[in-house]
Amino acid sequence: MEINSVEDVNALTEYQKISQIQRIEKKLHRLSFMPLILGIIFMVYCVWLGWSGVESISPILLMVVGSFIIGIGQSNVLRSDLLKQLFELKYGQ
Repeated sequence: MEINSVEDVNALTEYQKISQIQRIEKKLHRLSFMPLILGIIFMVYCVWLGWSGVESISPILLMVVGSFIIGIGQSNVLRSDLLKQLFELKYGQ
């Protein structure tokens, strides 16, 4: 692509900004499913434990719960960082 004028530079900058906004919005959309997916996996695991006859809370179950809490917390942190970037791109500094 040839850049011949200030308008071309501004158009290219605006195009890059829009594509970056679209990438961030796509990542935000994917992250919004993380708590739901992990919750469903956890519920399936609990049902499986019920069917297998485990009657007490095992250390494995506590590790699974801890890993789900960590996963959901990390996705929330990533989501908030992406929202900050999105607002900076859309509305300026």
